[in-house]
Amino acid sequence: MGIGSRVAWTYQGARTFGTVTGVAKKRATISTQSGGQVVRIAQPGDPVLEIKSESTGAKVLKLRSELKEAPLKR
Repeated sequence: MGIGSRVAWTYQGARTFGTVTGVAKKRATISTQSGGQVVRIAQPGDPVLEIKSESTGAKVLKLRSELKEAPLKR
């Protein structure tokens, strides 16, 4: 999984999709829509991926191990 990959994860019991926009091997920080910040720390062999959600357009941080590759949208 790299930049441009379409990925899927489960959020509140529903399948959610997005596109990878960045990869961090140590740590990543994003600002939330409400003005807060989210920080994720990578693990050895498990980088943090920044994703743009297809459903909301919001940025999301996930470890690679939390994601599955999804087929490209038609």
